[in-house]
Amino acid sequence: MTLGNKIRNRREELGLTQVELAEKAKVTQGYISRVEGNAFIPKATTLMVLAFALDLAPDAFLKDERRAS
Repeated sequence: MTLGNKIRNRREELGLTQVELAEKAKVTQGYISRVEGNAFIPKATTLMVLAFALDLAPDAFLKDERRAS
């Protein structure tokens, strides 16, 4: 799962719109759209702000959810 998908999924779990998440994270809706669309990867500091806004641990987006075979 891509970073953008993780962010989108969590945002939707919380029932937030892109605008609402953008306001919580102090970024623009366009920024959230580009991140969720995998157009680019945010800096580490911005990832921490997004994690906080999504009520996640700071390293939540770094974890790999794939299972070992």
